[in-house]
Amino acid sequence: MTAIVTSKFRTLNAENFKEDIASASVFVAIGKSDAWSNSTSDTTDTTPFTPYDTIDSLVEARENIFALKKLAAGDVSHVIPRHTWTTGTSYVAWDSNDPDIFDKAFYVITSEFKVYKCIYTPGTGSTQEPTQTLTAPTAESDLYIWKYMYTVAVADAEKFLTTSYMPVKTINVESFNNDAAAETALSEGDYAQYLNQKASRDSGTAAGIERFEVTAGGTGYSSNPTVIVTGAGTGATANAVRTGTVVTGLTVTAKGTDYSTAHVVITGGGGSDATARAVISPENGHGTDPVKELGGFFSAVNTLLDGTGGGDLTVGNDFRQITLVKNPFNFGTSTVSTATTLKATGALSFQSTTSAFQVDELITQGTGANLAQAFIVEIDAGTGYVYYNQNSKTGYGNFVTGTAVAGATSGAQGTPKSSSSQFLINPEVDIHSGDIIFLENRNPIDRTASQIEDIKIIIEF
Repeated sequence: MTAIVTSKFRTLNAENFKEDIASASVFVAIGKSDAWSNSTSDTTDTTPFTPYDTIDSLVEARENIFALKKLAAGDVSHVIPRHTWTTGTSYVAWDSNDPDIFDKAFYVITSEFKVYKCIYTPGTGSTQEPTQTLTAPTAESDLYIWKYMYTVAVADAEKFLTTSYMPVKTINVESFNNDAAAETALSEGDYAQYLNQKASRDSGTAAGIERFEVTAGGTGYSSNPTVIVTGAGTGATANAVRTGTVVTGLTVTAKGTDYSTAHVVITGGGGSDATARAVISPENGHGTDPVKELGGFFSAVNTLLDGTGGGDLTVGNDFRQITLVKNPFNFGTSTVSTATTLKATGALSFQSTTSAFQVDELITQGTGANLAQAFIVEIDAGTGYVYYNQNSKTGYGNFVTGTAVAGATSGAQGTPKSSSSQFLINPEVDIHSGDIIFLENRNPIDRTASQIEDIKIIIEF
C-alpha cells in the first residue's frame, strides 16, 4: 500500500501548532548545566547526545530543566526555506504537477526583503532582480516571469529570518468587511500584503493556465498545428511553436479561468504525436495564500532570554538543552502555569557553611542507600539558596536534614537548616507536569546578566 501526507495537511499541522501557542501555555525551557559526559567526575563536554523520543529520554530532559519562559502568540510563525535571489542563479518555475516543487528554489527573497514566486524561467541564470509589486506576474529583462507575493516586515525579519529560513504569512482577507477596516487593523506592511492578496484573488485569472510544457515534439509538422484545451474550466487558448518539423513550445494567448483539470490536444499541421500538458495556477490565483502556495509547513519559534528575567532565568551558568513544554503546573498544584518566567530548580538552604560552594560543582550528602547527589545550577547571593538539579548521572536521592552537604570542588561543608520546610526550597513549577513537545541538545551556551540569548527553533511538519 502506498500513501502520502499532503502539503495541505502539513501546513494545517503548522497552523494548528501556531494556534496552540496562542491559546495554551507553552514555554521555552532551558536546562542541563552539567557537561555532555557519562559520569559526575567528567566535566569535559563531548558531542551532544542525540535526543530520543523515549520515556527515559524525556524524563531526563525534564530533570535537566532549570528555567522556563512563556511564549506569546507573536513568538511563532510559519517559515519556509530561504532562497535569496542571486544574480546568475537558475531558478525553477512553479509547476502544478511537480511533486517535489517544495524542495526546489521556485521562489526568492530579494535584497529589499520582497518575496517572488517564479512563474516562468527561460532555462538560464537570472540576471535581473525583481523589484515590482504588481498583481499580475511580470516579465523581467532576463525573461524570467515573477509574481510578487509579499514583503517581509522588519519585525518579522528580526524574529524569524535566518540564513536558512524566512517567515511567510497569509492575511485573512475575508475577515475584514472593507479596505478601510483592514487598513485600521493592520500594520502598513500587512495592509500592503492584504491589498495584494485581494487583488490577486479578484484578478479573474484564478486557476488559469499559466503555461504549457511540451512532453513530446512529434514529427512531420509542416505548419503550426492547432492547440485545443478542454477540461473543467473555460477560456484558455494557445498557439503552437515549431522548430523545423517538431513542436517545441506552446504560447499562452489566454489563460482562461477556473480550471481544475485541463487536457491539451495538438492537431493538424501535417504532423503527429506532439503532446503537451497544462500548468494550472492555484485555485484562487497566485499570491492569494502565500503560506499554502510556498509550502509553509515549517514553524519557527523565537524568544529572547533577557538577563535574569526577574530572577527566574539562571545566569552565571550555561545550558545545553532547549525544550518546549506545554501546560506545566505550578508546583504542588494542578493549575496550569501562566507566569511569564518560572524557576524550575529546587534549592537547599543552610544554617551555615564552612566556605562558599561553587556553581557547577557536585554536592554530596550521605552514603550508600542514603546517598544524595546533585549539580549546583545557581547560588543566590542574597538568600544563600543553593539551586540544584539531579539527573541520571547523579541519581535521585533525597536531601535530608541532619547531615552535612559537601562540595566536591570547593570542599565546602553545609549544615542544613533544622526543618525540612526551611532546608528544602520548592521550585515554582512541577517539571514532571505538562507535555514536552520538542527537545533539542546543543553545545553549551553561557548565560550572563548582561546578555540576551536569541533562541530560534525550526520545526518541520
